[in-house]
Amino acid sequence: MKRILLINALVCFSIAINFAQTTATDFTADDCNAVTHNLFDSLDAGNVIVISWVMPCGPCATYTLPAYAAAQSFASSHPGQVDFYLVDDYANTACPTLVNWGNSNSMPLNTAFSDIAISMSDYGSNGMPKVVVLGGSDHNIYYNENDNKITFPGVQTAISDALSAPLAINDHQSSKFGLISFPNPTQNGKLNISYRADNIENINFDIINVLGHTVHSFHNQTPRNIGQDNITFDISKLTKGTYFLRFSTLSHTEISRFVVAE
Repeated sequence: MKRILLINALVCFSIAINFAQTTATDFTADDCNAVTHNLFDSLDAGNVIVISWVMPCGPCATYTLPAYAAAQSFASSHPGQVDFYLVDDYANTACPTLVNWGNSNSMPLNTAFSDIAISMSDYGSNGMPKVVVLGGSDHNIYYNENDNKITFPGVQTAISDALSAPLAINDHQSSKFGLISFPNPTQNGKLNISYRADNIENINFDIINVLGHTVHSFHNQTPRNIGQDNITFDISKLTKGTYFLRFSTLSHTEISRFVVAE
């Protein structure tokens, strides 16, 4: 009897170890609008991804809604930075059915997938639904719960923690050119940039959104001074959200992150 109990304990311990995953599993998948997403690229860009695997049914809606509401609670404070992925549990539901289910259950603001590449088995036991919160350039798992254990406060706290996670690219890292954008968040539709120029070499500035799209370019900018230099760009047409400023010369590239909050 003791031997059986010991074996059972070892099996349970082994299962616990296998499910104690702390980092996300990467995937590349097309959403229901035929847009391709790579998980790690999104996390590296500073986004937080909330994934809910669902079977389009009543109980799944009941337990998914708290996670959806938690994700939407950051829409004003972190516009475009928290994305809610609505994923069919076994990728055997057609996209129109999944999208209609989300709309019918008060979850219209989602990125829907029916793709086997996004597997809930990567995060332990399956649920109906299962919710995980992923963030940071270390691709950490901040939340992993199933069914009625999914709560609004739990998901909201996990998202907040993920938003605070350090990124590989940040505003305070040491750099060759000392690139700084200020104030951060920006004010009055202006982006002020400070950097050190070693020579009169043309510099290209590109502003990139969290989807990786270049939304503004200021190329062939010539430094006015050797040494510390400053430049101001008009960004009044940018919408609220997180952006990346790419500074590049023929031999070097640096990136700084900034936020447009108004």
